[in-house]
Amino acid sequence: MTSHTILLPSSLDLIHSIEFANSLRELPMVDEYILDFEALEWVEPFGMLWVSGEIQRHSNQGTRFLAKNFTVNSYAAHMGFFQALGMNYGKLPGEVTGNLNYVPITILKVDELTKEARQQFKEIGKIVEKRSEQLSKLLTRQEKGDLVDMLTYAFQEIIRNVIEHSRSKTIQYCAQYWPTKQLVEIAVLDTGVGIKASLSENPYLCVESDREALNLSLMPGISGKTYKGKPVDPYDVWQNSGFGLYITSRLCGNGGSFFICSGNTGLLLDDSGKTYFTASFQGTALRLQLRTSRTETLKQSLKSFLKEGDEIAKSYSGNNRLTASKASRMLSADFERDDS
Repeated sequence: MTSHTILLPSSLDLIHSIEFANSLRELPMVDEYILDFEALEWVEPFGMLWVSGEIQRHSNQGTRFLAKNFTVNSYAAHMGFFQALGMNYGKLPGEVTGNLNYVPITILKVDELTKEARQQFKEIGKIVEKRSEQLSKLLTRQEKGDLVDMLTYAFQEIIRNVIEHSRSKTIQYCAQYWPTKQLVEIAVLDTGVGIKASLSENPYLCVESDREALNLSLMPGISGKTYKGKPVDPYDVWQNSGFGLYITSRLCGNGGSFFICSGNTGLLLDDSGKTYFTASFQGTALRLQLRTSRTETLKQSLKSFLKEGDEIAKSYSGNNRLTASKASRMLSADFERDDS
């Protein structure tokens, strides 16, 4: 039997996680692969979700993975990382309840959310809203207020999109607050059809690539399900407005960072500019980072974000069709960054 050892990087931050996942596609053909965790010192919520998901994807395709030196990182074990990899070590995803500083890897099954809603005689939106409120309180470090309410709505729309549009059977999320850095990170992943396929259901959109789909998805009022001429259910209190990704990207872009990936492309918005990454991800992945020291500034910015979003959405309503290239230019201008 032939084997090949894969050394994990010292850090599973955004860039190293993507590079590591990309390297898995270039592995030599052997009978089994051994994951060596000896060098791993730092893990982040997105990195844990991304890497565990990629390993599981390869395992489902018949690739055999073993592991060694995985006991060196107790934090990752506590957060459910190794169990998510398929290893019988550490806590199970969701086994730990978490606290105000972190939310461990949590895997929600869409059918179980639906069942929970039926058992409680509630709309599924109310169940998702409760989960979303937990994440928004962690992100803002506040128990209530306009910012908590808005982020609760934004996360609710993100998770709702998974349930209604992605056709994913699960939703995965994880979060961490680092007091010394005054930084919060929240990661949300699904394994659905992806943004391009979802937006392509809108006849007013022309989406030819994953990169174009990402640019379009961050524009306010853009949705694959809600568009001019489509009947609106007056009893649907969860009607999609297409503002969730726009609001979260704007909030995170002010002192933090926003990353979204679907299909073969990832897009990062941060202080250094607008950066695209090559990836291979079935579904949609989000990483939101926010500086808690700027919470009040963000709170004051909410009204202007919403007003600007309404104005942008109106600018391409009616016969003024929104194209992917126009969305890219508007996004660059919105973040005052170069799209080169």
